[in-house]
Amino acid sequence: RIATTSLKNCAQSGIPGPGSTSHSSPSIEYTRNKPEMNATFAPKNDNLRPSQCQSEYDRLTTHQTPGLTKQDLIRSQAWTGNQNRIVQMMKKLSSRERPVVAVVAGGSISLGHGVTPDSVRYAERLQTWMNDMFPLEDKNNKHQVINVAAHGADMCSMGKRLNILYSDLSSRMPTSSKDEPDLIILEFGVNDYQGQDHLITIDHKTSVFFDGFRDLILCAEVVIHSLLNKYPNAAVVFLEMQTAIVTRKTGSLLHLGVAQHYQIPVISYSEAMFPDFFRLIHLLEGMNNES
Repeated sequence: RIATTSLKNCAQSGIPGPGSTSHSSPSIEYTRNKPEMNATFAPKNDNLRPSQCQSEYDRLTTHQTPGLTKQDLIRSQAWTGNQNRIVQMMKKLSSRERPVVAVVAGGSISLGHGVTPDSVRYAERLQTWMNDMFPLEDKNNKHQVINVAAHGADMCSMGKRLNILYSDLSSRMPTSSKDEPDLIILEFGVNDYQGQDHLITIDHKTSVFFDGFRDLILCAEVVIHSLLNKYPNAAVVFLEMQTAIVTRKTGSLLHLGVAQHYQIPVISYSEAMFPDFFRLIHLLEGMNNES
């Protein structure tokens, strides 16, 4: 998703690819309303010759997770929202003038519970990717991902602690950031559904409109409204995850209304990965009923 945004940014602003001395970009069409190409960036001419922009895109996607398809990435874009802030963040990364700061807020998934080594947790992988793909000229500086996730955290718990969060981030961000992160990732989908008590697996409650539904939506709006006012230039995105408990719903629906109102992009791990997850289960069951 970030690499695709970088390709659009490159085409619009004239950022050359690696080793390039001049810029010649293809004509890029931003297609928002076509279901089969929702929010992807497609060349108008399929016969375009490789350009510096394409070379840069290829460089950024060299180490893409094996097996991910174009359709997987399209499904991951649950809501594109206003991408201007992401484009501005990519310009900062591409300029390599100062460290870019990302903040990850969420529950145990973002904290990396049970994931070893630490280097394969998604927050650490994002930090490694930024530094590998966009190394700063000053080798003493590094792009940074600040992980403020906590076990069992949901939007309401974050909303109650926003002032503490702002103070903590201010003490951890480099001076060059001017007390404002460039990217904020919010991962609360799992914990925002019926809170932290997992009632869906205990009482088999499958109704979307459970008790406290409106409270959680209000918490999500409080958090988004506060973040946008506190950090007017930061790119804020929802990252919707899913557990392996296939009967358990998530809070992604709760977030979508807020995301649409405030034009916040939504990236869905669940939509990207779970169709293949279910196909794998079906395949295993066909091989061995006990699996």
